[in-house]
Amino acid sequence: MKSFYKKRNGSALPKFFYPVNGNKNVLREIEAGAEKLRSFTGPNGQGVVARETNGNVRSFSTSKTVASL
Repeated sequence: MKSFYKKRNGSALPKFFYPVNGNKNVLREIEAGAEKLRSFTGPNGQGVVARETNGNVRSFSTSKTVASL
């Protein structure tokens, strides 16, 4: 999967899946159109902060994102 880390801020992210609570074996769908706000590099690797279509602002680690099932 292409990294969201290098996308421009303000651009829309495609649909992807992310683990529930960040660590479970259950994936939830992040709808297409989530707006990327910024990128970050933390102790656990690279990630992005995005505003979902429902208005929630969440951070997603790029190493945990799944393109499709």
